[in-house]
Amino acid sequence: MDTEQSSPISATTIASPVQEYLTVEEESGSRTSDHGPSPRTPVSEKKRKSWYYSSMYPSYKTRRKEFRSLFSSVVTESRFVVDYSCAYHKDILHQGRMFVTTHSVCFYSYIFGWENKFVVDWKEVTSITKEKTAIFIPNAVQITTKDNKYFFASFVDRDSSHMMLLRLWQAALANQMLSDDDIDQIIACEYGEGDEDDDEDSECPDTEDEVDSGNPAPSPLPPVTSPSVEPVLATWLSTCEGTTVCDKTFPRPLEQLYRLLYSNDNFYFNFQKERGTTELEIGDWEEVDSGRKVREVSYNMALNNPVGPKQCQVKETQTLSQENKIYCIETTADNSGVPYADSFSVVTHSCLVDTGNNTTRLLARAEIRFKKDLWGFLKDKIETNAWSGIQSYYSSLSLALESYSENAPQQASMQSHQARIARKTSMKSRRDWPALTTLAWNIVTQPLLLYLVMMFLLVTSIINTAVLYRLAYISVPLPPPAPSLPPLISLPSDQAGWLALLARQAEQHSVRSSHLRQQLLSATEHIARAEQSLETLREGLDDWQPYDWVEQEAECVTKDGKLFCDKVKPVSKILPVKDEM
Repeated sequence: MDTEQSSPISATTIASPVQEYLTVEEESGSRTSDHGPSPRTPVSEKKRKSWYYSSMYPSYKTRRKEFRSLFSSVVTESRFVVDYSCAYHKDILHQGRMFVTTHSVCFYSYIFGWENKFVVDWKEVTSITKEKTAIFIPNAVQITTKDNKYFFASFVDRDSSHMMLLRLWQAALANQMLSDDDIDQIIACEYGEGDEDDDEDSECPDTEDEVDSGNPAPSPLPPVTSPSVEPVLATWLSTCEGTTVCDKTFPRPLEQLYRLLYSNDNFYFNFQKERGTTELEIGDWEEVDSGRKVREVSYNMALNNPVGPKQCQVKETQTLSQENKIYCIETTADNSGVPYADSFSVVTHSCLVDTGNNTTRLLARAEIRFKKDLWGFLKDKIETNAWSGIQSYYSSLSLALESYSENAPQQASMQSHQARIARKTSMKSRRDWPALTTLAWNIVTQPLLLYLVMMFLLVTSIINTAVLYRLAYISVPLPPPAPSLPPLISLPSDQAGWLALLARQAEQHSVRSSHLRQQLLSATEHIARAEQSLETLREGLDDWQPYDWVEQEAECVTKDGKLFCDKVKPVSKILPVKDEM
């Protein structure tokens, strides 16, 4: 890596960090890869976002919820500002996400079971410099502390990210934290939305943060005419876990609303039919002990999956308890027929309260209970789709109850124009299931494909090794080398010794001469055979003449009134035959 800017900027020279940052954003353009193609998105367009768009370009609230779930200890003391997709360089590149807050910078990555998470406080940072990856790629930033150096690469817009980190660091060192208005401007520039934009999309009184975090936020209680109901409702609210998904008051008596929802009424059958539910079977209430009844409901829920199962089997176990003018129903829904359906269940706590004047309050809380340990990203995907389906169900149910009329019991309220629009919206929400099914299928098939590729590479390596081994031992037999004289250890000291040495040398010379003579004769024979072959080839080329297929006479024979000319007799230009001597 190469340092492009190594001198840290003093934290005491802070004039207006947000104005300078926004100026840089206007010159270089807002991020297009991390959060969306346009710097600002109207609420009307945001409502029409598909699940694919939401997955590719998450909103500020989605990233904030992810940050709060990963770094719960940091949430209480700082405010989340922005996030960047980058890679932390430690031995290898750990691709993950950087979460920037007013007090610290956090990083999280999870790759193939290896989790890497750390927090760096702004007051511990000594410098923030621009760096280069592989010497010449300007897409890295290095954060230096007294003890460590944190090198982050693969930034989409390195200059804009460096400016944001530098300004927040300077503000923390100077104890001049950015105001809420300045942070809101940064959020609008980075994500194209404000901090509270998503609240307008909520169908029920609770906010999106409450649904995502899973912490129930008690909504204000409507006036209850009967004092005996208030303590029962307060006890139910304090004991039931989950997130409030619906809290509405309907102009219907308590018994009528109970009959429509929890009996074999045509309203419920027509409502489920309009939602695409098939094979609906509702059991009878059976009393298990004093004041408690249980029944089972099973049906097939339609799924808009391009690949995989087209429906999901759902089995609900409902438990009813009644006290005074209040009905409490606990529903546990177990799914089957789709990948990872046996890993979780959805538990819903519903409460019907008589509020007087022929009005009834419907209060529902839901929670997702996991039975098995799943990967973090898969668990988040299941929670996202499950909450979307729950919100869609209660939104459609509220519209159906509001527009239902006893004068037309066979017409479910979903037949109205507004309810049809709501049903289309709910169908769009259920389209998130294809993404979950495809993701689960990829998780199952990817290890199998990896094992097949590894097996193929192993077999190929073994075959190549065997071939190289065979090639290494293939050799042409060479003629034996010429004999050489034995090494002379010491010279002879008398005449007889010299004569014996001379005789041995003459014998060795004779042997070497004979060996060389044989080698020369063998080479001469090979040269003679090669010369003979070349001479034969030359003669063949000299005697070759093209064969004329036109100048020929056919010998025809007439048989049974038909003319046969199969035999051909050449007239001229027949190849001469040489006499062999």
